[in-house]
Amino acid sequence: MCIADAIGAEFRKRALWGLSLRRLSKGAFMLFIDNETVRRVLSIGDAIDSQDEAFRGLVDGASIHRPRIDMYVPTGREDDYYRWGTMEGASRDLGVFAIRMKSDIISWPEDENGNWTEDKYCVEPGTYCGLIFLFSTRNGEPLAMINDGELQHMRVGAGAGLGARYLSREDSKVVGMLGSGGMARAYLKAFCNERPIEKVRVYSPTKKNRDAYAAEMMDSLNIEVEPV
Repeated sequence: MCIADAIGAEFRKRALWGLSLRRLSKGAFMLFIDNETVRRVLSIGDAIDSQDEAFRGLVDGASIHRPRIDMYVPTGREDDYYRWGTMEGASRDLGVFAIRMKSDIISWPEDENGNWTEDKYCVEPGTYCGLIFLFSTRNGEPLAMINDGELQHMRVGAGAGLGARYLSREDSKVVGMLGSGGMARAYLKAFCNERPIEKVRVYSPTKKNRDAYAAEMMDSLNIEVEPV
């Protein structure tokens, strides 16, 4: 859905965020929020609740969103493309509009087993560029520029958490996870927020990755995680 719906209300509930908004209303400054701040301030439960509220607004027009659109441009090399991606959303009740912007160099390498994967970077391998620009729908004021490294995982994980909230049995205790990347981490945190999860079975093509995922999530969530 929209990035604003996942963060706007929750950040404003915090004392620091409320103070900043009051100062912004006098035209003092716009916030620049990095990944570490998002990690400290926003919980997966808050993200799920905010998206729940925003999705309900689709019924009566209180919320609106534009799905992601990607534009591909040749780089001049034979093995990759430049990709610019954006998605937008707004909520009347939360009082915010946001646009997420991504700038990537994309390639699709094939491993020794014939599996195709998508690799991306910005400037150089291992670095990335994703930004969220947040505005007030009350007066049009720019409120914040936010790094999306943490938030993009929280947003997608929160959507999965909503699915668990409304579609899974309330006594669900076992998760089957396909994939062991960043999104799989956010998904599992969201599932554990909504249901009393006790065991996870995870598969991904690379054994090293699924083993690392299992060890990390067992430690952080204190549940049994079995790589298969």
